[in-house]
Amino acid sequence: MSAQPQADISWATAQGPPGVPALRILPIPRTDPPPCQAPAQQPDEDYVQGTLAVDFRREHDDTYFGPQATGFPDLPEPEQWARRMIQVTLEVVDGLRHPDQLTRWFTPDIHQRLARRGQLARRRHQRQRHATGVRALLLCCPADGVAEVSAVITHHGRVRTLALRLAGVDGRWLITAFEIG
Repeated sequence: MSAQPQADISWATAQGPPGVPALRILPIPRTDPPPCQAPAQQPDEDYVQGTLAVDFRREHDDTYFGPQATGFPDLPEPEQWARRMIQVTLEVVDGLRHPDQLTRWFTPDIHQRLARRGQLARRRHQRQRHATGVRALLLCCPADGVAEVSAVITHHGRVRTLALRLAGVDGRWLITAFEIG
């Protein structure tokens, strides 16, 4: 006798206990509404689908969507702003201030350099507070919305020089060059 599996459908047609009718399997009735038949319409002869005019030339992207140059009348006074920013930057370099506070004011490459220096200072535990400040500051404005700053600073008890270039971008100063000598 071979033991082949056979489909067992005997339960569907078998008689139940006496007095109970046989079990019947019925298909599920469809309850979905019939598809909507919209009346056929003639296309409007006057309608023309427009296209979006997109100009992929690079100069337009920068002109309208890139950083916008800002002139002196719309920017803070550069000498006072540079003094404050030099002080804050030296605190970042010493590891006393978090570098993310400067993200808006520096280009990404300069910000990363300062963040690395601050991280190294924190690792070395060089958090001693030395007298830090700006001793002298010289400001030059070679073009509208551009300022170049040379400063003599006191940092870690030493007298050092510092140079930065400020560019007016989107209504604020952005430091695009930063060097400590």
